Amino acid sequence: MTGRLRRLLLEPAAFFDAESPSLSRSGGVLLAVGVVSLGIVPPVVSLLRSPVIPDDVVLDALPTLRYVTTGWEVSVPGVVGLLVGALLAMPVLSCLLFAALFYLLSWPVASERGFGRTAGLVAWGFVPQLVANVPAIAALLVAFPSTPTEVWALGMTVPARIYAIPPAFDPLFATVTAVGVICTLWSGYLWAHAVAAARGLSLRQAIAVVAVPTILVLGPI
Repeated sequence: MTGRLRRLLLEPAAFFDAESPSLSRSGGVLLAVGVVSLGIVPPVVSLLRSPVIPDDVVLDALPTLRYVTTGWEVSVPGVVGLLVGALLAMPVLSCLLFAALFYLLSWPVASERGFGRTAGLVAWGFVPQLVANVPAIAALLVAFPSTPTEVWALGMTVPARIYAIPPAFDPLFATVTAVGVICTLWSGYLWAHAVAAARGLSLRQAIAVVAVPTILVLGPI
């Protein structure tokens, strides 16, 4: 996997021309993005438990999830379970959305067919989102819980990039946000190579296909 990632980063054209990734490998990239994103759960749960939001509005809105076995029991508020599920699902849903969008936009000039290959290659374009999420989560957890999150902007953009923006300007989080924006543009660059390889386009044509969707999902910045 390390050699494959090195080739992706250093020689994306050669990587995508040669790759026919298995579902497990492409899914592994998306799963890794989702797992790292789970770091946002503690601050979000803290926000949900704060006096700002009554428990009966959110935390008690869904049934509690319980797992009982001999000797022990685990209980998780339904909303927390939904949050975890959403964080894990978002990279997969984003990948399918982008793959479908790129597939349709490239239809007039494409010489290759196969949505499965397109989606499999587009998944590798989410590696920069993994890179962006690591410092975002690390900075957020360093600031939490000493800094209240009630008035922060916390969430995930459509390409599965975590953002954490405090109410006042903070150089650390400004840097993290800048890294996230750069990584989203980097994803767009990799998606262009992926679409070129999967759909039989020139790199210039592929850049035209991915440019607008990539720019539209840069926010929040």
